[in-house]
Amino acid sequence: MNAPIETQAGAPAASGGSKWTKWLGVGCGSLIALVLVGALLLNWGVKWLVVGKIESGLEAQGWSAKVGDFDYSIANKEVEIRNFTGVPTDARQLKEVGEVQVEHARVRFDNSREDKLGELELRGAKARFGQLDEMMLVPEKSISVKGFVLNNPAEFGGGPLLNFKEIQLHYGDPKVKGREHFVTVLIDVARLNIVKNKQGLWLTDLSSKAQETIRKDDESPTVDQLTIRIGDIAFQDLSTGAGPKVIPMNRTIKVENNPKDYALGVFLQLIGIVSEAKRRSGY
Repeated sequence: MNAPIETQAGAPAASGGSKWTKWLGVGCGSLIALVLVGALLLNWGVKWLVVGKIESGLEAQGWSAKVGDFDYSIANKEVEIRNFTGVPTDARQLKEVGEVQVEHARVRFDNSREDKLGELELRGAKARFGQLDEMMLVPEKSISVKGFVLNNPAEFGGGPLLNFKEIQLHYGDPKVKGREHFVTVLIDVARLNIVKNKQGLWLTDLSSKAQETIRKDDESPTVDQLTIRIGDIAFQDLSTGAGPKVIPMNRTIKVENNPKDYALGVFLQLIGIVSEAKRRSGY
């Protein structure tokens, strides 16, 4: 039960990975531990035992978990979980993630080996940091996310920061040692919410610190073609109690043939778009 799950030969799924894939999998990523139950699937008569093993297996991974409904198919090498609830036992993770709820999770094993992940599908996932409608992960091939909401930090109200319409990432062969490589990346942002907290600080006031972090970052994946779409940008001052001012922007940032050094340039373009929207909002 404690053997590592692998997504490719010799590479444990829980090890390393880029920041891009990490933030997609925060909280929900621990559900990959569910594939460990594959070795326990003996017949339909032991379903109740398997559920217990899932919960105890996740407990060993640092989660207190409850499984509502469970199903599996030996022929298709699939495990399905419905109405999953999990809470990290680590105090730091609990503060960041909170309770994780997933309406439906489906794990399919790769045909080459029982402990190799073939697909991970999540629907209706919620946690403190946000929520998503759908996610499909095919290791080393693609990641597809729809209806993803990433929340603001608690000191900025904790409401939605980014409302993603969709995110699409398609893997390519690594070009730089130690970095993931994507052939195409599409990030479609329906709305970006910029908040001024009750202490008078705009979230964008932290951009200089973020810029320095990006400048020093040497772990970002390489990308052949990156497309970012920005729909609306909203501004809200929490100290006044007034509602948000929504500014339609409908801008597209596209980067090609700059696989390693795109991050800072894209960040500066985003700051420029936000600054223009802020001027138009009157703030």
